[in-house]
Amino acid sequence: SNTVSSLSKTTTMYKLYSAITLCLLAFTASAQINHPGEPTDWRAPEVLDQTGFMLMPEINLAELQAEDQERDQHKEFAFRFGFDRDVNFNPSTHGTWTENDNGDLVWRLGILCPEAQTISFRFDEFKMDEGTEVYIYDAAQTHFLGAFTHENNKKWHSLSTSMIYTNTAIIELVVPAGTSEDSWKLSVDQVTHGYRSLHSKFEEVAQMERGPFGNSGNCNIGINCPEGDDWQIEKRSVALIASGGFAVCTGAMVNNTAQDGTPYFLTANHCLGGENNWVFYFNHEAANCGGNDGPTNQSISGSSLKASNGGSDFGLLELSSIPPANFNVQYAGWDNSDSETVTAATGIHHPSGDLKMICHETDDPYHATSGGAAVWYIDEWEEGVTEGGSSGSPLFDQNHRIIGQLYGGYAACAGTVNNGEADWYGRLGVSWDGNSASSRLHDWLDPQGTGVTSIDGWPEGAEVYAIDASAQGINNVGSSTCDPSPVDPVFTLKNSGSETLTSATIIYSYNGGSDVQIDWTGSLALNATEAVELNQLWPEPGTNTIAIEVSNPNGQADDNANNNSSSFDFDLIIGQEQIVVTLLTDDYGYETYWELREPDGDVLASGGNEVVGPEGGELQVAADTDPTAYGNNELIVEVVDFYSWGCYEFVLVDDWGDGICCGFGNGYYEVLDGNGDIMAAGGEFGGAQLDVFGMQNGLSIDVKPKSRFDVYPNPSSGQFSIITGQEVELGTPIIVHDQMGKVVWQDNVTTTKNQPLDLSHLPIGLYHISVRATNKVMSEKIMIR
Repeated sequence: SNTVSSLSKTTTMYKLYSAITLCLLAFTASAQINHPGEPTDWRAPEVLDQTGFMLMPEINLAELQAEDQERDQHKEFAFRFGFDRDVNFNPSTHGTWTENDNGDLVWRLGILCPEAQTISFRFDEFKMDEGTEVYIYDAAQTHFLGAFTHENNKKWHSLSTSMIYTNTAIIELVVPAGTSEDSWKLSVDQVTHGYRSLHSKFEEVAQMERGPFGNSGNCNIGINCPEGDDWQIEKRSVALIASGGFAVCTGAMVNNTAQDGTPYFLTANHCLGGENNWVFYFNHEAANCGGNDGPTNQSISGSSLKASNGGSDFGLLELSSIPPANFNVQYAGWDNSDSETVTAATGIHHPSGDLKMICHETDDPYHATSGGAAVWYIDEWEEGVTEGGSSGSPLFDQNHRIIGQLYGGYAACAGTVNNGEADWYGRLGVSWDGNSASSRLHDWLDPQGTGVTSIDGWPEGAEVYAIDASAQGINNVGSSTCDPSPVDPVFTLKNSGSETLTSATIIYSYNGGSDVQIDWTGSLALNATEAVELNQLWPEPGTNTIAIEVSNPNGQADDNANNNSSSFDFDLIIGQEQIVVTLLTDDYGYETYWELREPDGDVLASGGNEVVGPEGGELQVAADTDPTAYGNNELIVEVVDFYSWGCYEFVLVDDWGDGICCGFGNGYYEVLDGNGDIMAAGGEFGGAQLDVFGMQNGLSIDVKPKSRFDVYPNPSSGQFSIITGQEVELGTPIIVHDQMGKVVWQDNVTTTKNQPLDLSHLPIGLYHISVRATNKVMSEKIMIR
């Protein structure tokens, strides 16, 4: 707030970054298969007022840590990272109902877990008809999971979610207007309070971070270290299994003789229990050797048990969904011969729920018995090791085929080296046969009864067919655009067959329209590709879909029809051809300046106190005597015609750093299209406000305003400054999270005007910086480059 008269104010320089010009899209941490959409008005400040919150009891952290210290010594125990609390929450007994602008009913329930690192949920009842949607987001309104729709329904009518990085999460159910009450069922029976620190237990020694599911010993070897160079295909089959607050085990996708992509998943029998509600995380690995962070944004919820047997400690599951193409999953090959001609073995696993690791046995593993189970015995790992949480992980032979899954052992780290102890794996050859389909593998992995004893992985390393044309997707089109200009999609045709591909029929459609046929001719050897240009296409507002199929290779039937089709979606974000800027200044109108920037960054229109610059991303407001300055409590209306379609930026600067509302006057701003629809609005901010929206002739979208503090320059090499405004108290924590939600830097607010932040020690990437104001948490994305 203003504390001195305007005559005594000094001119202050505020730096505004030239934002990466993107259409305003909600940031999502979607960690499992979900569907397009975003929560209702989820970034609006009034959402928290419309939410009924439940305060969960505090956990006994000291007791849990004492238990973990003992549990972590045993490989058979799942690594626990959270406390599972039984609840009974549903829309008829908890939360609040409101109605949105479309007349849809919206139910929200907030869950506050004191001091939690993460929160996740289990819905014991989850049934959605088409049109009903569920979301989960953090109260700070920085990221969300969802939409979960009818496509997430399971035959067992439950659903477990991945983690949301917060201690206060909001569940939102959206029921379209006119929908009957029996069109959905939703009930929460478990809340998982993630309590384990995201810092490694070896942090004091090694200054490392691991997680978020767990922390492994220092002798483990990351899958993307040199020791894993020869295993980059097989690693894509391996996934971490989480259940509630436990990193349960590891397992791997396995191929079958039909090579049809059935999502079979092999793990250990002793891991089983509650697999309907397991969450399977793929590609949770560091990007490079020595990295300490890995993504959690590729997961599948739920599976059904197909077969299991304690005699070789195996469990075979079928995942509830086929992993999407962007997961890039490999279905591992196997060898069921059970021959003791194995000369070397390799394990790929998630020790203690950590990032994906690898270990090598360069001697010959041999047959043995452990706990009554037939196993492969590993005397000692020459490279790497396994830990609790590695259970169920695959053991590969020298031919890169699975021969077993981890049952148990004493191998562990002793500082930076392994302890020289043994491990043992249930033998796939023994698992192959049994008394019934529910106790053996061959019914599932050899459904055609071929009797083969080994098979390579799929799709890479799979059987090569003679005639096999495959669709490899659409390129040359972005996933979203604000530009309605025509696009020029390019289709990639691949010959996956051993015979040279000389002709094929390509048929594609756009947004469900008429089929277009291309009679392709050429010459492609095995694994060769060719870019095939499709017709120029005009984007339509919303989601656009290109569906394509290839057939008749060399005028014959395709020997492998599993790879003949592909589809691609992209979105057009659009707006209106006329922009109306309405602005009411506060008691100090001379402080105010605004710009409307075109897609190319040029200033289309501006107003208020004359600006010196910009130079190097800086805007400097001139003195209060400047003739361009606005008067106090003055209403300004500017109508701006525009001629370019795309993404626009509206920037509003307050020279004193306290916005234009509400301590000294009740100023506000609105940016509207020609139909009077609000594109951006507000008044409470710090030194500057930035809004981004898409514009196109004749069409409009509703873009909610940002309520954020100012960070500049952004991007930068790590040196930032922030203006929080006087709604933030001195001493308030400034917290920086990485994309995984980990706290990577923290300090306190020492000035509300221009506080430097040195983040140059952090790796290049995207981060979130947040501070708590009097009635909300403000968050902003920053880029270190």
